[in-house]
Amino acid sequence: MSYSEDVVISKLSSVNETQEAIVNISQWIMFHRRHAAQTVKTWSKALNDAPTHRKIALVYLANEVIQQSKARKRDEFLKAFSPVIADVIDITYRQTNTEIQGKIKRVVDVWRQREIFSSSVLQDLQTRLADADQNKPKPTAGGRRLGQGMTFGMGLAPEISKLSSAFGQINSRANTFGTSLEAANKNYAFLVDADALPAPAEYASRIESVLLTLETAKTASEELIKARKDFIAQLESLTSVHKSALEAELKQQVGLQEKEAHMLSLKEDIQEMVSGPPMDSDTKSVSPPTSNLSLEDLLASTAKAAAATAMATSSSEEDIRVPDPEFVPLSDADTDSSAPHNKELDPVLAQFLSTIGGSTNTAKDLEGMSAATS
Repeated sequence: MSYSEDVVISKLSSVNETQEAIVNISQWIMFHRRHAAQTVKTWSKALNDAPTHRKIALVYLANEVIQQSKARKRDEFLKAFSPVIADVIDITYRQTNTEIQGKIKRVVDVWRQREIFSSSVLQDLQTRLADADQNKPKPTAGGRRLGQGMTFGMGLAPEISKLSSAFGQINSRANTFGTSLEAANKNYAFLVDADALPAPAEYASRIESVLLTLETAKTASEELIKARKDFIAQLESLTSVHKSALEAELKQQVGLQEKEAHMLSLKEDIQEMVSGPPMDSDTKSVSPPTSNLSLEDLLASTAKAAAATAMATSSSEEDIRVPDPEFVPLSDADTDSSAPHNKELDPVLAQFLSTIGGSTNTAKDLEGMSAATS
């Protein structure tokens, strides 16, 4: 099968932790050793993008290729891996759980014991892993590490969870870029600022190594920029959603205030209809306060008021004097005194007296009384 990047990606995608799969794929990779730089670049990207359970298989594959190259005294892959191995292993180590970290440590220990890489590369690996262990996030009560699906007890909203994940991608990409940039600048300066040029073959190999580290740094830069743009897009989207929600809530608040003012106005109108208009401030109450009086006090007060009313009524009756009746003769004022006093009773009066139960004798008696008075 001919070599191409797509074929390499396909091979790396099919690798698993079985010895058979690792040996078969490593032999194919070593057969195309003249493409070592491109293969290592593709492997680095595949390892970074692989899910956690597949990362260790890719590490085992690299270990097989490196050790077989060392045993066969072929340095193509050793030179290709040396500039990037510490960076890639460091990132992978930080992205995995404790179980996979232990497996990665055992591979690095084998490299150190067998001196697979130079002392500087091995020391860099040891330093990075020690730093990762020292700065490892503390586990939460739920067993998860901070930054890996943390919930803080009540749970994060989905939008915030996505932002947290995107922000974690930025941090991861930033660490990768910073490390790869430092390695690229270091290798570039080492080659360009050298006092003496090495042999052409070695010089060409170093150039390839520098190009590989520069390409790795460039790829890391692109991934960091993409991750930051994605994070900004999510922030803008979330901000837009909450701005729209805020505008709607402000309108609802105004509506509630208007309804509240309407209800308060209706309340005042109803109270005025029930109790009448409010009294002026200088109006005095004519009723004594009774809120603090007991039932006995109220009864006693009522009895006193009734007694006072009765006394006032009795006093008023005693002051009334009924005048004695005065009989006025039923005769004209200008009648002559010498006229006889046998004038008859007024017919209307006589009729009235007869209707109320009087008799002719009564009428005669009144005539007599009238004559006598005259």
